[in-house]
Amino acid sequence: MSPAKPERAVSPSTPMRPVSRRGARAALAVAAALGLAGCGGLRGGLLPGPAPEPEATGQAGWVAWRVEGLRLEAPAAWSASGDARRLTLAADGLRLEAWVTEGRFADGKACLAAAEEALQRGEERLTRVRRHASTLAGRPAVAQEADAGGWHGWAYAACDGAVQYRLFFTGRSPIPAEVLDAWREVVKRARLGGVS
Repeated sequence: MSPAKPERAVSPSTPMRPVSRRGARAALAVAAALGLAGCGGLRGGLLPGPAPEPEATGQAGWVAWRVEGLRLEAPAAWSASGDARRLTLAADGLRLEAWVTEGRFADGKACLAAAEEALQRGEERLTRVRRHASTLAGRPAVAQEADAGGWHGWAYAACDGAVQYRLFFTGRSPIPAEVLDAWREVVKRARLGGVS
């Protein structure tokens, strides 16, 4: 056997290539395995629409994106597609998706229970699953981290009252430290309805 090639380190400030078709399919498979398509369904198909317009953040190399009431900041080098309800950011070996689920829940408690169920549905196709109560953008959430094949991913389902937002990030393992740092910043900077 020949030795494995080392992963190319990806810096959030360096322009990156879009994820290949094969990589995009693998990332979507991880998303499906995480059970993110459940809980009210998604508006539109799986193919992304025209790229949304970014907003300035005041930090060089970063831009902000909106998915209804969710505001995310991410490296400007990540390519974007989607619309006001679903956003996909991609770069070489990584994919970030954010969306609002279709429909509304009776209240925040019902929203969180549905989020937990949705994440559990794909668990049998994952390894090293870790799921726990969390917060995202100052709102109650369920977080899950898991592996599928050569990919590692994180998923959040956050509830803003009866409205559920999803945030999913995956990358080819091992994910370079610079990319992990950028992902942590995305989560830290997420805002919902003015709450930080």
